[in-house]
Amino acid sequence: MKSLVALIKREYLEHRGAFLYAPGVILGIMTLVLVFGIASNRFQMHHEIGVPSALKFFEFGFLAVALLWSMYLLAALFFYYANAFSADRRNNAMLFWKSMPVTDFKVLASKSLAGMTIFPALIFAAYLITGVLIYVVTMITAMMLPRLGVPGIFEFFSSGFQIAAFAFVCLVMALLWYAPFFAWVGALSTVFRRWSIPLAFLIPGLIGLAENPIFNDTGPRSGYFLNYLSERLRFGADNLHLEREIFADATFNAAVMIPRFLSTIDWAQLVGGLIVVGAGLFIILRERQLGLARREQREGGPSRMT
Repeated sequence: MKSLVALIKREYLEHRGAFLYAPGVILGIMTLVLVFGIASNRFQMHHEIGVPSALKFFEFGFLAVALLWSMYLLAALFFYYANAFSADRRNNAMLFWKSMPVTDFKVLASKSLAGMTIFPALIFAAYLITGVLIYVVTMITAMMLPRLGVPGIFEFFSSGFQIAAFAFVCLVMALLWYAPFFAWVGALSTVFRRWSIPLAFLIPGLIGLAENPIFNDTGPRSGYFLNYLSERLRFGADNLHLEREIFADATFNAAVMIPRFLSTIDWAQLVGGLIVVGAGLFIILRERQLGLARREQREGGPSRMT
């Protein structure tokens, strides 16, 4: 267990730039913009602003930044997995964990766990801090537009907690939903290394192009394969009723919204995707073992326990 913790710590230290420093810089820029905006009195609000209350203004903003931070996290994880499973092939022998007697399975587990727990937790923490900035903006808006009213701090806290709980559930489900794509680019990286990112898009594109002469244009316009991928990339089946609930005048209620959101998930696709992830991890582990075996043959001795 200690070795696994040390390996996860390694992943954090080697990739904190994308998951800690970059979000910190973004938060710093947002804070500076807010401070200079207040100091220079540059905030101008239209009196026709279409929200019924300051609390609803806060909810809209907090939900919007949840979407933006989720997009950032998914993109960062895609690039992380495109490099993580091939990074150990480089010579980093001066680092203490390179000589740790751990199995390939434990190394693989540390990378997978870091990408699904530590890094999302850092981004979610940045999201919560952004909520404080949204609160400040909301208070400024309420002072400039008195008709919106100024709810109490406990009302803001309760609403923020409800939205954060909803955002957390959505984030967990998004990570599970898009896990096959992470496994896909990770499996490619064990063979093609830095070329895994373009190949992750090129290979499906070539398969889609090959469908036209094979099926003689009898299938969907973009082909069966690309049509399936476009549908698979969509997170949630039909969120129209969720949007109506979000934009309603009533206060956001996580106890109602979370079950409704979960009902839009195609659970068969999600479970099938996780099975694909298991197959991808097996391919990655097998390729690592074969690669180390080839290295041992060249170097004339074992390089790591397997």
